[in-house]
Amino acid sequence: MATACVIVCGGGPNPALDQIENLIQAYDQVYFVGADRGALRLVRAGYVLDMALGDFDSVSEEERQVIEAHSQEFQAFPSEKDDTDGHLALDMAMTRWPEADYVALGFLGERGGRLDHLLANIWLAHQPRFQAGLSRLTLLEAHHKVRFLKPGHHVLAYEPCLYLSVISLTPVQGLTIQGAKYTLPATDYASPQSLISNEYKASQEPVEIAFESGLVMIFWVNQV
Repeated sequence: MATACVIVCGGGPNPALDQIENLIQAYDQVYFVGADRGALRLVRAGYVLDMALGDFDSVSEEERQVIEAHSQEFQAFPSEKDDTDGHLALDMAMTRWPEADYVALGFLGERGGRLDHLLANIWLAHQPRFQAGLSRLTLLEAHHKVRFLKPGHHVLAYEPCLYLSVISLTPVQGLTIQGAKYTLPATDYASPQSLISNEYKASQEPVEIAFESGLVMIFWVNQV
């Protein structure tokens, strides 16, 4: 059974909740996790939460009670802790549903979120606790989507977008790009590299990415 876990973080000012219905149609089972004010946004959108957690310092006491009433599980944490609410939610989701696909909304702060949170949510890809589910994690916003690739051969099916950017988060060996507007023969990079603003071809064929070692992030960009 295809399972997804939708995690909504409170840090993004307007997470793309309109993407959720597409996920519900694509999966047999969808779980909902709300982090801090992200939980309130899910409740106001009409969803019952499987889990709500965080320090809830961005909601009122009345709003907190509403969240708790619409959550199957509610966990409050102190505001002074070693995790962001988003990282805490992702960690607990990966522990609770280890085989699921994870879709995180609000992690990129596309519409005016904090830049330090954005960087923290990109660099979570280096944390050991997230490695087991990293290849099944998508950071999704209205106009941007991010996925993380581990070494191997990857086929990126055509998706309507303006740009397809390939960004290495580590040194990489043998990186190739095939089927895109701009191809790349096997290339080694000794430091992180940003290969941005590539595109799918007009023929809408898939793009193939392969590399032997390192960690690569793919950005689908739908708005400049």
